[in-house]
Parts: sequence; structure tokens; C-alpha cells
Amino acid sequence: MTNRAKIEFLYKEDGMRNDVFLNELLHDDFILDWDSSHGNVNMNKADIIDLAKELKQNYVDSFMEISHFIEDDNQIVVKYNHKVTTIENPKEFVLIAKVVVIWEFEADKIKKGYQISKPN
Repeated sequence: MTNRAKIEFLYKEDGMRNDVFLNELLHDDFILDWDSSHGNVNMNKADIIDLAKELKQNYVDSFMEISHFIEDDNQIVVKYNHKVTTIENPKEFVLIAKVVVIWEFEADKIKKGYQISKPN
């Protein structure tokens, strides 16, 4: 699978909530530098896998509405809106965040991420 195909699966096939897929996708030395509404957070592979499990528990469905997808060598930039459905209202998608992320690949795995998000 190409790097592009991996990122497309991550966002278009709900790979963001798939801990098995993330374990294969992320390099063992993975680090995410995330500027969020809570300030700057650095997350490692285990943190992301825990976040995936949390997202799966808290939301019935998850949808990434991608507006920009740019690939250059070992980097992929994605701009998207993250929408989810809740247990209380499983038929209505609600926007929870607007995100821009840069993924850097090494040896066919994501080694680094730089993400900026803001809640809706």
C-alpha cells in the first residue's frame, strides 16, 4: 500500500478509530506535535492508539470531510473537518473539529506528525 493509500484509509475508511491499523501505520518512535485548544501536546504511538480506542467508545460513527490533500515526497498534508455521530443521536453528524495535519513517513510508516486543530 502506498503512503497516499494509507492516509486515505486512515481518513476515508475510519482508520482513525482502528487501533490495529494504527499500530501498523505508526513507526515505533512516532511523535505527534499537536497545537489544539488545550495548548501544545506531544503524543507518542501509545497515546494515539489510546485516543483511537476512546474515539471508538465515545462515538457511533466518524467521518473526515477532506478539503485538501497534498503529497510531496515523504510528506502528506491533509486539511479536513472531523464529524461524528453520538450514541444519543446516531443519525446526525456533528462537526467536532477543523484540522490541518502534516504527516512524515519513514520506512513506509508515519514517523512524525504536526497538527493544528480547533473545535467547532
